[in-house]
Amino acid sequence: MVWAGCSRAGPKRSANDLGDDAFFVCDSENAAGVADGVGSWRTKGIQSGVFSRSLMTNTRNLIESGFNAFDAVSVALNDWSGVEYGSTTLILAQQLENRLYVVQLGDSQMIVIRQGRIIFSSNPQEHMFNVPYQVGSDSDSINDALRYSVEVEPGDTIIMGSDGLFNNVYERHITDIVNQFPISDDSSVLQEIADFLQDYAWNLSQNTEYWSPYAQRKYEYGIIDRESPESRGGKPDDVAVVVGRIQ
Repeated sequence: MVWAGCSRAGPKRSANDLGDDAFFVCDSENAAGVADGVGSWRTKGIQSGVFSRSLMTNTRNLIESGFNAFDAVSVALNDWSGVEYGSTTLILAQQLENRLYVVQLGDSQMIVIRQGRIIFSSNPQEHMFNVPYQVGSDSDSINDALRYSVEVEPGDTIIMGSDGLFNNVYERHITDIVNQFPISDDSSVLQEIADFLQDYAWNLSQNTEYWSPYAQRKYEYGIIDRESPESRGGKPDDVAVVVGRIQ
């Protein structure tokens, strides 16, 4: 399996701010992951991006040493690596034979595309609107994570992303974008897809006239009136995207 990924700080971040999103890819073990540090820690002077990046690095290292994805992140959560506070959502995927094993806690999500159509889509895991499950300080347990097993075939495309992607780009539009690129195992093609999706989501997040997935969810929760001018718009946020291709 081949992976590629990217992460970009949100439009409201300062020039030197890396944001709170993080990711890893590990081609040798057919694994990858995305973590989205919970931004509310910033009100306490804590950048959750430090926590999410540390967790992704430690998880990748443990997977490379032989742990499966769930056990790796469970062990990594017991090693704070000098990071005292913070919390994050996460999604991890690892291919073993013809199945993709997925661990998801929170509102980072994944879709699987086959022959131009979505065959699997995970759902955001939230306590209430915009309050995702999370792991870390004073948070939920990794044992609360959703776990999926998805049968995959050569040529399937995996898209994982933080809520900065899925709050701003509809899944059908992600699929349309992926379908514009050749089905290729070349990592450079996968990187082009990841970069394109990241930039597309980042730009839509600043569009105040756009009826975004985030606006749609607010409407479904009864938070906004669809006819109100203030109801429209994307959600400015960090964006992390990982693209995988089954070989």
